[in-house]
Amino acid sequence: MKGCPIRRLGIHAAAIRSPALLAAAAIVAVLAAAGSAWTQGVDLLPAPSGEDTGEQEMKALRRAYPAEIREATLRDGDWAVDLRGEWFLWAHGRLLPEPDREDWANYSRYRFYRYPLETLPPVPQLTADEAARLNDALEAAREHPPRRSEAFLERLFDARDLEETARHVVTIEFLGFSVQVHQRIVDPLNQIAAEIEERGHTDPQVRAFLSSLAEIDGYNYRDVAGTRTRSYHSFGLAVDLIPRSYGGKAPYWRWVMEKDTRWWATPYERRWMLPLAVVAAFERHGFVWGGKWLFFDTMHFEYRPEILILASSKVAGSN
Repeated sequence: MKGCPIRRLGIHAAAIRSPALLAAAAIVAVLAAAGSAWTQGVDLLPAPSGEDTGEQEMKALRRAYPAEIREATLRDGDWAVDLRGEWFLWAHGRLLPEPDREDWANYSRYRFYRYPLETLPPVPQLTADEAARLNDALEAAREHPPRRSEAFLERLFDARDLEETARHVVTIEFLGFSVQVHQRIVDPLNQIAAEIEERGHTDPQVRAFLSSLAEIDGYNYRDVAGTRTRSYHSFGLAVDLIPRSYGGKAPYWRWVMEKDTRWWATPYERRWMLPLAVVAAFERHGFVWGGKWLFFDTMHFEYRPEILILASSKVAGSN
C-alpha cells in the first residue's frame, strides 16, 4: 500500500507528541502492509473506518443514540455532534469537546473500526518482519500507555467519575446470573437473553454453552489493560461470559502473548469460542464481540451500536 500510514490516518507526523501515538501508527502500518482484514477493540490500534473526515462515524452515532444526540453536522470545518447541548468534534478521530479541539494530538483515537457481520475474519498472515514490528510497537505502547479522551462517553452515559457512574448501575438477572450493568443496556440484554434461551431449546450447542457458564461479569471500574483509558466495563457497558473451564483453549490475546510472540496467529480451533448463534443475538441488539478483534477477547461483548450501524451501511453499499 502506497503513502505514509500516519498521514492516511489523518495524523500529521509533525503534530504527534506522544510516543504512544507513534507506536499505534506503527501497528497500523504493519497490518496495512499485511492486508489484514482484522478489526480492533483496544486503543493500541486506532484505525479509522472509511474516510477520515468523520462524517460516517458521526452520523452513525446520531443514529445509535437519537435521544441523546440531537444533530450531526459540519461545524467550523469539522464533523460534530450535539450531545445534549454540548458540541463534540471529530478532531482527527478523538471525539473532543469543542474547547479541547486543538489538543487532539495528546490523545489516541476513539475506537471506530470495520466490524465483520455474519462472518469470522481470517487469521492474519504476517511475515517475520511484520510480526517483529507489531510486537515492537506493542512494547513501545507498554512503555507509553495510550490515553483516549473520556469526555464523550462520560457525557453520553452520565459517567464522569466513579460516584456518578455507580448511580446508573443496576443489578439484573442475565442468563441465570446476577450482573451489574449500566441501566442503558438493560433492555437490550433482556432481549438477548430471551433469544438465546429460546435458541437453547432447539440448539444443542447453545444449550451446552449455557450449562457450561460459571459466571458473567459486568460493571468493573477499571482501565483497559495496558492503557490509561477506561474500559467499557467501567461504564457498565460490557459483559464477559466466563465458563467453568476453557478446556485448554485461549480466550484472550494477552494470555497467549505471555507464551507465544505469534499470539495474533492463534487459529480458531485453539481459541475458546462461543456458538455463533450467541454472537449473532448480541450483535442484533447493539453489541460487538471481542472474538472478531485482532486483539481477541472471546469472552467479551460491549455495547457499540454505532459500530454495527457502520458495518450494516457498508454491507448495504450505502456508505
